[in-house]
Amino acid sequence: IKDMARVLFGKAHTYEEAAEIIYRTYEYYIYRYPQKRFHGKTANQVRQEALTAVTPEQYPIAPSRRIERFWEGIEKSKAKHQAQAQQ
Repeated sequence: IKDMARVLFGKAHTYEEAAEIIYRTYEYYIYRYPQKRFHGKTANQVRQEALTAVTPEQYPIAPSRRIERFWEGIEKSKAKHQAQAQQ
């Protein structure tokens, strides 16, 4: 979102400008930015549909190999520390 804010609204020189840029970026992201993972809908459209639906449509997060490797590293580290603690 930080890069999106810079591209859409430029640099801020005061606290007020920064707050306005952040607000406008989130507003853009929620109300006007169609997302591939939502099949071309905005986050707000998906939310509104979910609020009115008996069974909301599911939009599962696609697997990310980078994140999976991160958590595998965490598990290896935990196993290593547990093995050291048992010695």
